[in-house]
Amino acid sequence: MTINAKTLYKTVAQLGLKPGQVRRLLPDWWDPQVEKDPSGVSELAMLLGRRLSLDVGALMNGQLSPRGAMASVAFKHRAGLEPHALAAASAIASSLAQTVLAAYPVGYSKLPSRAADLSKAATEGGQRQLGFDALLTLCWDHGIPVIPLPNFPVGVRKMDGAALQIGQRPVIVIAKKKSSRAWLSFILAHEIGHIALGHLKPGSTIVDISLQEGATYATDDQNDKQEAEADAFALEAMGGEVVKSEVGQWAAQMAPVELAVKARMAAKMFKIEPGHFILRHAFVNRRWPDAVTALRFLSEDFNPEAALLSEFERRLDMSAVSDDMQNLVTQITGWSRAHL
Repeated sequence: MTINAKTLYKTVAQLGLKPGQVRRLLPDWWDPQVEKDPSGVSELAMLLGRRLSLDVGALMNGQLSPRGAMASVAFKHRAGLEPHALAAASAIASSLAQTVLAAYPVGYSKLPSRAADLSKAATEGGQRQLGFDALLTLCWDHGIPVIPLPNFPVGVRKMDGAALQIGQRPVIVIAKKKSSRAWLSFILAHEIGHIALGHLKPGSTIVDISLQEGATYATDDQNDKQEAEADAFALEAMGGEVVKSEVGQWAAQMAPVELAVKARMAAKMFKIEPGHFILRHAFVNRRWPDAVTALRFLSEDFNPEAALLSEFERRLDMSAVSDDMQNLVTQITGWSRAHL
């Protein structure tokens, strides 16, 4: 079969990618003029295969053959969204997961399968506050990279988060842009739950399309057993009955500023991030607008994306990332050029 660049772009278009979006994934040094030459077409296929977790041989035959963690993908919390809408983002996430794992030498050590034990490990037996930073540190210490993916090419629909397994090594990606640490804590704890509960197999991915108030926060009607288990794990890991009992004593209707004050008091008492108390209160009483406003009064709940990226940059040696993938890693994750 005779393959040219146009055929390659048409083939990867099955993932929902337009030519302009595909070119955004290519290295800075790539010259489209090279695509006119047969050797350039072969190199383009290799670059696309690496960036989209595709088998290069199949791609050269005009076929899509997912590899790595894309071999088996489950889309969760669909909220009416067709799974293929997340195909491109999932392929890119899988590619970056493989790239980061290859450059991160810390082997995977199994997470506790009980949420209460995981909380204890994350807080070092109660010595630190249970929240986003503690969960993030726990993951990296256990050999689980947590990769921020805020910058997909314009027009590429992204997931909130995903858990992937490459061989025997798990990875978590977080693509959700959220100004609240409490929200990202829940997403991170949910993905940790998938890993700790053994939902992943080698070469598999669980993509959580939507983990927000409009779709789920300890979902009411949960038909997917794994999602129900991951939700329950996340809530238990983030304080469980302690948080439920505390917010159960609060008035159902409180001014947002009062809610923020009570959350801060509870956080100090139980060593659990204050935003989580607000989210649990909102779930119980269905007062999401008040919760969003209350979170804005908590400066300590701000800017989780900076913490996520900072830990990623601290843990990963970019010089260990293959040369042809460094540009993609910096572009999609937002890695600061100052760290190169």
